[in-house]
Amino acid sequence: MIINIRMLLIMATAAAIFYYPSLLFAGAQGQEKGALFLSLQPYYYSTDQYFDEHGRLHDRGGTFTKFEVNPYLEYGLTDNETLTINIFYNWLTDDVSGRERQTQGLTDQEIGLQHRIATGVNGTIAIHGLMIIPTGYVLEDDPRLGYDCLGAEMSLLYGQSFQMFHKYGFVDLRLGYRDYFGYPSSQLRINTVLGYDISPGWQIFALGELQYGLKNGHEKQLSLGSSVQPDYRLLKVTIAARVHISKHYSLVAGGYKHVWGEETGGGGGGYVSLWYSN
Repeated sequence: MIINIRMLLIMATAAAIFYYPSLLFAGAQGQEKGALFLSLQPYYYSTDQYFDEHGRLHDRGGTFTKFEVNPYLEYGLTDNETLTINIFYNWLTDDVSGRERQTQGLTDQEIGLQHRIATGVNGTIAIHGLMIIPTGYVLEDDPRLGYDCLGAEMSLLYGQSFQMFHKYGFVDLRLGYRDYFGYPSSQLRINTVLGYDISPGWQIFALGELQYGLKNGHEKQLSLGSSVQPDYRLLKVTIAARVHISKHYSLVAGGYKHVWGEETGGGGGGYVSLWYSN
């Protein structure tokens, strides 16, 4: 428990220092009225290890892999309100029992609305609310696509740009609380990123993401005699780069690692993403 509290405090301090606009969610600035942002992101994850309830890493006795396609949209409804839609389609494979099992389909989808509260020389402040919507998959599938449970999340965002060595960068923060209307644990979510322009057409990012379960969930028993584990904690670190390929299009590529967790997978992976903005 002491280690867990220390980890939470370290990430909260880092978030306060570094700030954050997620590469998958609207940053604090959002979109102006009529502005459109789209991204299409293929995403790969693989692990043959897991973190136990005390944060210790163990071999799984098999490999779990996920390939995900993630379309994402932001649209400026007004100068201060941005609609966000986040869609996920997964292909999952697990051979931990010596028999390969596969599942594919739409997992939980997210639709949200972001409101920009204030913008000035000291940065931008916004709030973002979203709904987590299951898509009718079968909870007994193995591997499972999600919790099959409605949820909601509310986040506070703060962003700021800076200039260093005659080049521009940004720092931003997202501090969120996610709650499910059912058995899964509520979560505190802290995301941070530091971005910097290394040349007119290139930008680099360093990201940290903490999903910190509050241990208030309860196991859901399934008809197959197994249960769904509702509580986990995860710290993920990502390094990524963005190249502008035209006025409207950018290409982003990155790699990430699960560096700490409880009752979740280890491992890591990578992704590429095509961005469009009008």
